[in-house]
Amino acid sequence: MAKKVIAALVLTFVTFGSVLSVRAFSPQPGTADDPLISVSFFTQGIAPLVNRLSTLETGAAAVATLAATIGQLESRIAALEGKVAQLERQAATPPPVTPPPAPVLHGFVTGANVVNVRQGAGTTFAVITTLTLNARVEVVERGREWHRIRLADGRVGFIHATLLRIP
Repeated sequence: MAKKVIAALVLTFVTFGSVLSVRAFSPQPGTADDPLISVSFFTQGIAPLVNRLSTLETGAAAVATLAATIGQLESRIAALEGKVAQLERQAATPPPVTPPPAPVLHGFVTGANVVNVRQGAGTTFAVITTLTLNARVEVVERGREWHRIRLADGRVGFIHATLLRIP
């Protein structure tokens, strides 16, 4: 029976001691020894969320950069559209077309060694100058009896049509 009593006492001390030892070594809620979360909960649950949050913050910075770039591009597009509209208005009004200058006609003095160049079309007009045979002149206007010519010095006069050969 002594063995039974000893066994019962040992069993009582072991059971009671293990319960007390668990309570004695466990942190009390609200004390500095009581952890808010376990390490395994942090590594499995919270750490991936923190990583995701930093990824989202990086993405937000990229979105802000893209928004600034989009604003710059929109202002460039508006400026280019203004230039296109200006060019379209300019294209709508064609530039004035200047007719090409009339071809210059030249003639050569024939029929006499010296001919008179007059101020008007007729022998009653005063003589401006004289030209020698084969002298080259610019024909400004052809007439039936008198041609209007320009001399080398820029003066304009008239010569009888029979005295000027126009090729």
